[in-house]
Amino acid sequence: MPFHHIAIRVSDVKKSRELYDPVMVAAGYGVYHANGITNRKLLDSIVYYAPISNPKAFEFGLMLANPDKPAAKSHIAFALPSIDGFVSVYNIAIECGGTDYGQPGSREKINKDYYAAFVLDNDGSNIEFIHFVRK
Repeated sequence: MPFHHIAIRVSDVKKSRELYDPVMVAAGYGVYHANGITNRKLLDSIVYYAPISNPKAFEFGLMLANPDKPAAKSHIAFALPSIDGFVSVYNIAIECGGTDYGQPGSREKINKDYYAAFVLDNDGSNIEFIHFVRK
């Protein structure tokens, strides 16, 4: 069964978008508000991204966490089509407020074909960019 969407809870959607918007665009995703949302209050509490090449394929979203329950730290990995864009996407994430959690490079100790970069967002969630290089 394929996923339709995945969303993570964040403490501040607007602040989180300062990091996620440019990173997601660099990774080939566009900003997409599910179901044609036009309510301004709702737009401030949720945002979805979808692949530019196929917007109906899959959605990744940010949702405002309940004030009574802090945003949970998450781990999400985005597959990049090649290693060419890794450094660029990683640098954009760092420039937009992300914290280095693992610079772009081979992770041969885990898998000889595994190439990844890791960044923590404003809430401490681990964003991974991943590509498996077939040698």
